[in-house]
Amino acid sequence: MTSAQSDPSYDFSLSAQSPSEAATSRPVPLNDTCAVRDTIIDRYAMTEMQDEEGGPFIRLKLRFPPHSEAGYMRIWETPKGCVIDRLYHIYVEGQGNDVNLMYAMTRADSPAPHLFLHYNVNPPAVWSYHVDMPGKVDGVMYPDYWEQAFSPLSAITEKKKFKAIPTRRIQSDRRQYLSTWGFYGKEVDEAEYCLIRDEVVPGYLQQFFELVDNFSFTTVDRNYLIERGRKQMDILLKREMDLSGWGRLESLFGREAGDQLRYECRREHHELEV
Repeated sequence: MTSAQSDPSYDFSLSAQSPSEAATSRPVPLNDTCAVRDTIIDRYAMTEMQDEEGGPFIRLKLRFPPHSEAGYMRIWETPKGCVIDRLYHIYVEGQGNDVNLMYAMTRADSPAPHLFLHYNVNPPAVWSYHVDMPGKVDGVMYPDYWEQAFSPLSAITEKKKFKAIPTRRIQSDRRQYLSTWGFYGKEVDEAEYCLIRDEVVPGYLQQFFELVDNFSFTTVDRNYLIERGRKQMDILLKREMDLSGWGRLESLFGREAGDQLRYECRREHHELEV
């Protein structure tokens, strides 16, 4: 595992582009997701998986003529021994919805939570976000895990301005696998979106780095983590868990593309030692 480095530093400029993407003719997302993504990639010396042409691992092309490229799934692998198993970024460009899903997935045998970051922009002025770190251990059976892993985030969540943000509805079968510290906003204005981007995401990212670099929880054994963690991913990433989201994506790119994306989201890169 790469040793801890300095605090994350990035530019959340809505007009900025990731330099590697701005130089191409591919669809280009806002810099919001790319800034967080690239900070993680640099910190842990990740390597991108690419297609035969040196582009994104999966190119998303519209299912109807002229089958234009309108998005991608980019995937990064981590060095051997890293607590993070893989990082991926799904981006969909469209007049009706610009979607960014960035997941940093920790190894199945690690107690460190994953990091989920969703940014959606629905022109002209409708924004959505979801920031969370799904825990690896049952919060009812092991409340001390949740206290150790997530209590530092309370310094953010307990601020008056964030308490004033209405709690958005997340379907109940998904909620039990997420943390109670997460931020979820659907169809909000730009001011709320920017508040989360500027004042919540940096704190989440710093806590994620702390957990990846230093966190341990020995109350449960390795087999528990692997079994529960894999079941958790099976549930969170199945199509039925988000029929509207996957349905919109598949209406653009086809059911086969949706199946391929879910497979790659779920596929572990590090072989676990027995």
